[in-house]
Amino acid sequence: MKKFISAFVIILLSTALLSAQEQIQTQSSNQYQTNPVQQKQKKNKVDGGLYLKGGVSWMMSDSKSFLSNNKAKLTYGFGATMDWNFSQNFSLNITAGLTNLGGTTEFKYGLVDLKDIDGKLIPTSNDSLTHSYKYSTTYIDIPIGIKGCTNEIGYFTYFLKLGIDPMIRIKSKITPETKEVFIITKSTNLFNIGWFVGGGAEWTLAGNTKLLFQIGYLGTFFDFDKIDSWKGETKPEKRFNPSIKFNDISLKVGVIF
Repeated sequence: MKKFISAFVIILLSTALLSAQEQIQTQSSNQYQTNPVQQKQKKNKVDGGLYLKGGVSWMMSDSKSFLSNNKAKLTYGFGATMDWNFSQNFSLNITAGLTNLGGTTEFKYGLVDLKDIDGKLIPTSNDSLTHSYKYSTTYIDIPIGIKGCTNEIGYFTYFLKLGIDPMIRIKSKITPETKEVFIITKSTNLFNIGWFVGGGAEWTLAGNTKLLFQIGYLGTFFDFDKIDSWKGETKPEKRFNPSIKFNDISLKVGVIF
């Protein structure tokens, strides 16, 4: 995964430099053929680019009597983004990428029959007083939203956006107090959906090439796993599946061209 992210960063920077260089050369060759009014950059019908993001994710549940959020988790993601501009200041924003969410949750009475991807029973720390578990789940996400932006002020355009984020789970891991990492992909739901709100700026480098800076919040609507927890005494009628949802605040940096 680290090699893949490094390659993605190299592609991102190379694309930005090549695109900016090409547009600077084009502007230089045309500067004596058009007047300043004619040189005003028109907005493309479609803009696209690449991005990287990092942030902090945590987990929340309605069953606060039996579990609580313990620690947040550093997260990462990358992908491609596209704006379909249907007016000068509004566009449909569609993104496709990979995102990682997670956090640490403390269960009051522990988990029930937790198994890894091969069906082997995972130690649930029944002799522990905390029953703390660290989750890490990776999704392919396809955020779709409405983006509103200002006219260019200096070299900057500022924007806000709001939308929904359908997600497809790729892999899920859990780390109990034993510090051993287990893959529990089959114990998590394949689909989830969230909502997001964000804002930021685009800094024009040359022509249509821009640097993207965005801070955003994501919250999921549905329970991400299928794992049962104890309500109290370890009896079958005391088990239930608490609804656990992800929250995430992230910083996104990218190149639009």
